[in-house]
Amino acid sequence: MDQETPRTKFYTRGKTSVEPVWGLPSVTPEDLTLRKVEAQEPLATCDSMFMSPDGSKAVFITTEIGYVVRATETDEVLLEVTNPGIQAAAWSPLSTQLVTWQRPVKDSTEGNLIVWDISNGTIIARFNQKSYTRDHWPSIQWSSDEAIAARLSGGGVQIYNGRSIGAGNIGNIALENTTKFSVAPGGIPYKIALFVPEKKGKPASTRIYQFPPNASNSHVAFKSFYKAQDVKLKWAPNGSALIIETSTDVDTSGKSYYGETNLFFLQSDGQYDCSIPVTKQGPVHDVQWDPASRGFVVLAGSMPANATLYDNKACPTFEFGAASRNTISWSPHGRFLCLAGFGNLPGHMDFWDRNKLKKLGSATSECATVHCWSPDSRYFATATTFPRVRVDNGYKIFKYDGIGPVAQESRAEIYDFQFRPAAPGVYPNRPASPRSKEAEAAIAPPAPVRQAYRPPNSTGALAAMLRREDGGARKLDRNKYAPVKTSGGAGVIPGMAAPVVKKPSKSEKKKKAIEAAAAKAELELTTQALLAQAAKADVKVVLTPEEKQKKAKGIQKKLKQIQDIKTKQTNGDTLNEDQLAKLSNEAALQAELESLA
Repeated sequence: MDQETPRTKFYTRGKTSVEPVWGLPSVTPEDLTLRKVEAQEPLATCDSMFMSPDGSKAVFITTEIGYVVRATETDEVLLEVTNPGIQAAAWSPLSTQLVTWQRPVKDSTEGNLIVWDISNGTIIARFNQKSYTRDHWPSIQWSSDEAIAARLSGGGVQIYNGRSIGAGNIGNIALENTTKFSVAPGGIPYKIALFVPEKKGKPASTRIYQFPPNASNSHVAFKSFYKAQDVKLKWAPNGSALIIETSTDVDTSGKSYYGETNLFFLQSDGQYDCSIPVTKQGPVHDVQWDPASRGFVVLAGSMPANATLYDNKACPTFEFGAASRNTISWSPHGRFLCLAGFGNLPGHMDFWDRNKLKKLGSATSECATVHCWSPDSRYFATATTFPRVRVDNGYKIFKYDGIGPVAQESRAEIYDFQFRPAAPGVYPNRPASPRSKEAEAAIAPPAPVRQAYRPPNSTGALAAMLRREDGGARKLDRNKYAPVKTSGGAGVIPGMAAPVVKKPSKSEKKKKAIEAAAAKAELELTTQALLAQAAKADVKVVLTPEEKQKKAKGIQKKLKQIQDIKTKQTNGDTLNEDQLAKLSNEAALQAELESLA
């Protein structure tokens, strides 16, 4: 390992203290032994902790007191602020500001949403915000360079100077009934997505605006859809596109107890949008962008759910297979991917190499409530935390390929586990290291196999069928699963019910029949009138050579029949009326044949 590359570090928050721990180092292919974890002196306990995006600082919040900012390399106190009541906090992208929310105080004129300058602890701006929800946090969002910041207002979104929010807004995006917004990563022009839910029969919609605004001061991209009470707006890391995950509380089709979910794709320049096709029908469990913006992965369908890789045009390209999974976790470099089943699922984890589309290994972490990658993309950690789970608390650390746990610790109570992040470029993007089977067996000895209980006279066939994971990894046919472009079409909005075709009544059928008969009679009269007019004008019909030849063949056929009749007459046969009529037409047929010559 490069001597200049820092060791990873993680923090565990317990009942009595916060412990910073130097994590496992990156290892060479020849060295797969477990390195000793060096623990430092524990820090004072707190109610929550938040790492800055670049990993240089961490804020520790004690609700009854305020917050403390520490340097993560030395754990030195950089700032200590007394401000009781903080319930939530979030960093600005460049780690220069902190936004906090606390419950509003009755009859207080001071805002409860506060923006802090972390360099000196001064208040930059205050706003009033009655309530807090995790899905709508943070309430203030910055652009990647902190040049602008945005905040939801009653009639849209207010835009501020990101480094001087307290000076007042510098612009606004007016859109009535906006309930959610999201600022895109990237630079000028900055992009901001706004969501308006369904109302009075009108469809829900997501609009993307740019700042500074364009000449028409209108949105640059637009998507409308039904069946969307709420959305999750997920930008590509480079800001090129937006995934819109819609949801409703109730599934009107009755297929799901948990409501209905749908996915839409919207390019930030408005040049392309579509409904994202899923390879298995059912709810959407998770969707996450590749950190390198090459595409994204979707977990969808009834269990066992399908995990599918999509390109950056929302076309499915690879199927990871079906399994009991509900969580997608990318390594920071986007090279490795963990597909896991946490929460009410058994905790199985599959690790994949995204570049080679190769499965590296599997592991299990039961009852995990927290999971995260180390900043060097070499380790994946899970933790069982209190009070979500009140027994067997602790953490486990696995290698990127599922080997392990290579480090673990049990605790009476553990409330949180977080790796210290790192700025881009601090850790190299390293491929998977080759390993021998002997080394793998030495680190992760096989667990003893437990025999499942089987009732008397049971063959186990039903249990095997219920456990079966349908389908394996495979490449997908782009043509078969190509996304359906919904913009510029016939105006059918996604989620809108199909038009109802009303069956006509008996009286309506009778009326239509009378109208059709009258129209037919009128057409016949018109045709007869035209034929009569043509007869009076003595219009001569000019036949083409092909038509003359065809008509001559018909006349010759009739003349041949007449010759056969004459032969029968010569032989003394008695002729009927039709045969006599044909004999009388011989002269006329001969004349007509000569005229065609």
